[in-house]
Amino acid sequence: MRRVLPLFALAVLAGCAPAPVEKPAAAAPAPLHAFAFFVSDLQARDPRIADIIQSDCGMVAIARVPAIPLDDPLILPDLVVQYDDAGAEVQRWAKSYSSQILAISGNEMYFGASPGGDAGPFRTTPAGDVTVAVPLASNLEDDARFVACPASLPSFADMALVSCYETADVAGRPLKLAWEAGCPKDAFAAP
Repeated sequence: MRRVLPLFALAVLAGCAPAPVEKPAAAAPAPLHAFAFFVSDLQARDPRIADIIQSDCGMVAIARVPAIPLDDPLILPDLVVQYDDAGAEVQRWAKSYSSQILAISGNEMYFGASPGGDAGPFRTTPAGDVTVAVPLASNLEDDARFVACPASLPSFADMALVSCYETADVAGRPLKLAWEAGCPKDAFAAP
């Protein structure tokens, strides 16, 4: 009996021991996507830049990024702005150079691949978050009607490079969009 009691006490104590605390798993890093972008300095050393290629508008960088860079001093995405009848910005997205705008759904913009970049389509938010998207059967640009732009939109430094269109989102709601469609003056500089 003397041996049973200590074994019984040990079994009870072992059953009362707190469960081991599991540490939460670290979040997996966001996947990197390769996109073409204009850059402010073709000579800059930046680990995100994998290559420099020739495009229709001059030299562009192929950058590997987890999101579309916003307000980045080096990597310069193309902007797309939804505006209202008064010419005020409603929302703004950024995309890779020369990628087609495929659709707008709520606050998400779908866009295609850029020259030298990963195959698309992609989905992005105004915050620049980007994910690979399901291919869409439509191309928003194909159904867009060219219209005169407002005198200015704050997101664009040079309105001469901006084109404006009336189109519709995936739910059929009318949209007024502006996006950069020209080559910046210094785009043809060689690295």
